[in-house]
Amino acid sequence: MYSIFLVDDEELELEMIRDYIRWEEMGIYVAGTALNGRDALEKIEVIQPDIVLTDVQMPVMNGLDMAKRVSELFDWIQFVFLTGHDEFNYVKSALNVGAVGYLLKPLDLSEIVSVIDKVKRRCEEVRMKNRSIRVTKSNIVREMIFEQNEERFRNLAASYHKLSRHTEPRTYTLTLLGIDAPHAAQPGLSLEDGMARLQTFMEEWLADKKLEADLVVCREGELGIFMDAAGHLSRFTWEDLLKQMQNTLGFTMTAAVNEEPEELSRIQDVYRETRQMLEEMFYVGNGRVIYAKDVLRQLESRQIPPFQETAYFEDIHQLASEQAAQKLRDYFNRLVMLRIRKTEVCDFAIGLVERLLEGIHEPITESHKRAELYHAIYQCRTIIEIEAIIMDFAGHAIQTLEHRFMDKNARLVHQVRTMIDQTYHQAITINSLSDQVYLSPNYLRSIFKEKTGMTIHDYLTRIRLNKAKELLADDSLKVQDIAQRVGYESTSYFISLFLKSQGVTPNEYRKNI
Repeated sequence: MYSIFLVDDEELELEMIRDYIRWEEMGIYVAGTALNGRDALEKIEVIQPDIVLTDVQMPVMNGLDMAKRVSELFDWIQFVFLTGHDEFNYVKSALNVGAVGYLLKPLDLSEIVSVIDKVKRRCEEVRMKNRSIRVTKSNIVREMIFEQNEERFRNLAASYHKLSRHTEPRTYTLTLLGIDAPHAAQPGLSLEDGMARLQTFMEEWLADKKLEADLVVCREGELGIFMDAAGHLSRFTWEDLLKQMQNTLGFTMTAAVNEEPEELSRIQDVYRETRQMLEEMFYVGNGRVIYAKDVLRQLESRQIPPFQETAYFEDIHQLASEQAAQKLRDYFNRLVMLRIRKTEVCDFAIGLVERLLEGIHEPITESHKRAELYHAIYQCRTIIEIEAIIMDFAGHAIQTLEHRFMDKNARLVHQVRTMIDQTYHQAITINSLSDQVYLSPNYLRSIFKEKTGMTIHDYLTRIRLNKAKELLADDSLKVQDIAQRVGYESTSYFISLFLKSQGVTPNEYRKNI
């Protein structure tokens, strides 16, 4: 439907026009009324109707002067003038200021329908033209963001200014909306569909609020709102808008609001800065509004702090889930405060999970499972999600250990494996192990093989060689030193075991690292 604003200095006539003409049957709704041109001008600036039906002769400000003032502000508003037979000269003047038509008093219903049909056609033409201009401007903004050729950039800026029809230089602000994995909230909803819904919502919201902005699809899942700084939204409005979007669309978004007004020539810098703000989501979480002035003014750090891994694993093995969880929470809070880069956080998480699984003797040996873990962690958009993945693995580890401890022999084998893990560098024999668990060597061999599928000797060899591979990365260590560090007095025996297991000698392995 189209909106119409009615102006007449005769209050009775104004009420009759408003109440007795069947506007809704013509696809029109009355947006407001006024008794003179000045009052109408003030209200029209706020309401911005599609059509104004106004009397010509009025006190304070006549219809012609009001129409000229309105047209200077909103050249797309259509005017229809009311006039008497003795005011034909005014009618000609009205048509000269761009009126679509006029209606003679007393009003004739068929004439009203005819004129309104003409006005609606003009309104539709204006809407289509404005829609085309908006699309063109949005495309220009997107091109300017990524354009590297200076001359081409200047030409695009000139085209944008021409389409904007501004007589004076303007400054602009940019906000980026990033969709937070719509398929997580609505299974089956693609990122492309989510973007289409978001764009439609924003177009309707801007139209309803009578706001102008260029909506720019900058990257996949990222919508830019480029608007005149004079019309920039308050923080309260952004917060409320984000809630409306999330309630209506059914998935969350993160907004990066760059409140600093900038000239069009700086759009590439502004985009780069705003996109960096959007990446702050990794630390603060999804579904937030992030403001430039609130972002921590510190560089991301690559230097990840030490983690109490030994104490953490001890809590896991002692089934102290809450203590382990608190250690992890405290550590991740520290990572957030230090703004440790995402790649470092992801690499730490992958390594911790791998060592956690090795500690409960469920190492990731298949390459596809390692790839799944890598993908699951690196696709996380926030550090909170990465922490949650580690928590899940820790919970699995504790459940596994609880289940094992219900089996006396499994608990015993776990104890032996832990002893080997901690003392592999020492002289370990089946007799020394059996003495510590108060079992005969043969019985210990039997239950260990039953529960693990391997002999104690094979398990010890695997642990020692895995540690040796880690030490080979240190060029300052000789092969002889490494052999002794992992529990082998005979270097030649160590080399033969390594060759048999890895297919290459320790030195050849080192060259390929």
